[in-house]
Amino acid sequence: MKHLKVKIDKLEISWVEILKNIDITINSNDRICLVGPNGAWKTTLLKVLTWEMKSYDGHIDNIWNISIGYLHQVYSDNEEKTVREELASGFDSIQDLEDKIIAIESQMTKDPTNMELIDSYTSLLEQFNNIGWNDYNNKIHGVANGMWILKLLDKKLLEISWWQRTKVALAKVLLESPDILFLDEPTNFIDMKSVEWLESFLQNKWKWWYVIISHDREFLDKTCSKTYEVQPNRPLTFYHCNYSDYVQQRSATEKKKVDNYKREQEFIDKEEKLINRFRAWSRAWWAKSRGKALEKMEKMEQPYIPKKPKFFFDFTWEHPEKILSFKECFIGRKEPLFYIQESILYAWQRIWIVWENWAWKSTFLKSIVWELPILDWFYSKWKWVKISYYSQMHEELDKNKTIKENFEIHWLHYPEQHLIAILTHYLFDRADIDKKVSDLSWGQTSKLLFAILWQKDCSLLILDEPTNHLDYDTRESLEESLRDFKWTLLFISHDRYFVNKLSTNIWFISDWELSISYWNYEDYKYKQDHNIDMDVNIFDEEAQMNLVLEEKLWEKEVKRLQTRFGKWKKRRR
Repeated sequence: MKHLKVKIDKLEISWVEILKNIDITINSNDRICLVGPNGAWKTTLLKVLTWEMKSYDGHIDNIWNISIGYLHQVYSDNEEKTVREELASGFDSIQDLEDKIIAIESQMTKDPTNMELIDSYTSLLEQFNNIGWNDYNNKIHGVANGMWILKLLDKKLLEISWWQRTKVALAKVLLESPDILFLDEPTNFIDMKSVEWLESFLQNKWKWWYVIISHDREFLDKTCSKTYEVQPNRPLTFYHCNYSDYVQQRSATEKKKVDNYKREQEFIDKEEKLINRFRAWSRAWWAKSRGKALEKMEKMEQPYIPKKPKFFFDFTWEHPEKILSFKECFIGRKEPLFYIQESILYAWQRIWIVWENWAWKSTFLKSIVWELPILDWFYSKWKWVKISYYSQMHEELDKNKTIKENFEIHWLHYPEQHLIAILTHYLFDRADIDKKVSDLSWGQTSKLLFAILWQKDCSLLILDEPTNHLDYDTRESLEESLRDFKWTLLFISHDRYFVNKLSTNIWFISDWELSISYWNYEDYKYKQDHNIDMDVNIFDEEAQMNLVLEEKLWEKEVKRLQTRFGKWKKRRR
């Protein structure tokens, strides 16, 4: 059987130990996600597995000489290439054969009776047919269409944007069809339709194996059946399940380890007290014997349980039924970008705003908080609404000032001890309060902004890509806290896992207009795929299915959906 046998005894960077004691076997048909917190050296491990890094103690055995594909950060060494040429370079072996065939054909026109040329030509044609030469242009077209780069095929790489280059790089590595794929954040910077196409491609068309690093947990759930966890200060851990099940299993395993360690510590404490009690009396021999047994006892190491940040959101108790109202509005900066015929944001709704592309989202949010004017017609906001706004680029923070000074900018003048108490919930150290924001990581900057928002009560919480730059555990903690938030939530996110846990409604902007759907993205997609144009939450297990819905989907299909998504909802809670 084809497989990679990986043994890494120790890997150091600048004399700091990064990875150690890794002993794994990656078998054919394995579909693995590699997870862990930011700074756990997941990308470094991927570079070792793909032979990009070789300076470590250990070895990798490539059984049966399997071919490897890796999604590189540097997408091409020649930006003068067209996108079509870049994708076609994934078929170098086919192109080499094609060049040889053309050369022999040229020779055969001059010497048509040469049997050696005829034999070579026949052999090359057979190889050409076996590797699917007549299909590779179709494959390029199909993958380019799925990644929404079909219109870019004749453009040079230097003429397209960086996120379009990400799509090109991903399309190329898929077209190369190696035995094993290593994908580092393949869903970063690609739109939702492309992510869904990639999911479907890996699920249904990819016949081989892969290892994926991604913060898109929904993507991992749908594409991976094994989870490898990388954590600082503890060995690589294996889970034979997808991401969602891994979260539950890890929680149960960590609880068991902590409970076992506590029981052992209680036993040791009890034994030591007994030994000390009888050490100087007539039972000294017994105490001595008991002490030797305790010394020989194999003791458990204190389990390493990574700390998770705690998020908090304060809210006002004053809350009307209607928070925001739009009627025949045009949203934009100088020119209209899209139109809202009529929409109302009600109290307690959790609205996910989604676009078919990336444009305009921040413009819309800034219009809501009145940083930008509504271009035309009617927009109203409840007079006493208190809005807390989290911007994707952390514009509420002054990057040149310290953490403490940024609290003061927001009129939060706290004694140092009080400030430290707040920041420890977000995993900051005492020494961090005098650090400039520009010296923090993106993840720390995000948590700092959430710490400041906690100090402000609000009735409407607006979040622009809140999970960007946050690792898995931090995202889970944020979701738990937002589920406890009492009032209204309006947010933009590409994290469907996050969305499906929180949203009650969708504001979907398509064809230059805002429309409304219910519950989550899977609900919207299902209704779209089945041509159901109605405001019914078909994935709510308590919803009463109306006759129109049953007529469209048939009774058996409705019952199947209720059962399936009822279980799915319980699992996500």
